[in-house]
Amino acid sequence: MLLAVLASGAVCLCARSLGQRLGVLDMPDGRRKLHAEATPLVGGIAVMVPTLLTALYLAVATDFGRYYTAVAFAGGAALIMGFIDDRRHISPTLRLGLSMALALAVLFWVPALRVDFLSFTFARQALFLGGMGLPFTVVCVVGLLNAVNMADGNNGIVGGLSLAWCLQLMLFAPTHMQPLLFAFAGALAVLLLFNLQGRLFLGDSGSYAISFVVAMLTVHVYAVGFVHLPADLVALWFLIPVLDCLRVMGRRMIRGVSPFSSDRDHLHHIVVRRLPWRLGLPVYLGIAAAPSLAASLFPQTTDLWAVIALSLYALALAWPERLSVRASAR
Repeated sequence: MLLAVLASGAVCLCARSLGQRLGVLDMPDGRRKLHAEATPLVGGIAVMVPTLLTALYLAVATDFGRYYTAVAFAGGAALIMGFIDDRRHISPTLRLGLSMALALAVLFWVPALRVDFLSFTFARQALFLGGMGLPFTVVCVVGLLNAVNMADGNNGIVGGLSLAWCLQLMLFAPTHMQPLLFAFAGALAVLLLFNLQGRLFLGDSGSYAISFVVAMLTVHVYAVGFVHLPADLVALWFLIPVLDCLRVMGRRMIRGVSPFSSDRDHLHHIVVRRLPWRLGLPVYLGIAAAPSLAASLFPQTTDLWAVIALSLYALALAWPERLSVRASAR
């Protein structure tokens, strides 16, 4: 964890020069991107370099070499795909196809990562997916990638959510995975510190790679710990970002535009039109992360916390806007 913090800190301290060298500076446009100055999109590098190096170390140092090699490969490939998107803007259709191809490649390489059954707190019998296990897992992985990418619109959101997911995974993960989770969490904490100051952004490279790695870690933790980690609790972890993604895409299709088009109707946009972001971020994380953290400590209360999370989300959507609003994209 200390090495990850140091490595992530080194990247963050050199963020501007690194962003200039790599050609990944996010330029304000006065319309959607309202930050004050050109900002480097190197947060993904700051998080993923120490995380993926830790995965490669564990591939050699443990008996789970195939799994950790797959984590490193998938995280690195997603980082590269996002980096290209940051520089040249990949079309949504191509991005979706590449994400699905990457997920399929990893699942064929490590079949144990497929979700073959779902075990719920409210049901005695598990639901076996049979031949639907592979497509179900692909949909989950790619769906999370898109949900996280859409949520990445204000400072602190993805870093805060990912740190919460790391903490929850630590509660259920096997011992051999703890070093990776500690390295991941340490790098995320450093990123969050710099991101909240507006000194760098995650970029698509960061949101793609982080969400892909989180998905792979979650599937493995669920597969080995389903007795203590029910599927409904896992669903609660990602409920609000995924639900918000589906809501926004649905509204776009109703309006007759592409579900991958851009607008300002995400949950973070709604919150920032009602509160300054220094208060909006705690509210956002209180809706999207706090209920699942509470449920992780007491899994038998998952249904209750799911109802609370949905109620808070509905209240946020219904919350009237301030009379005087200066919406900020960051």
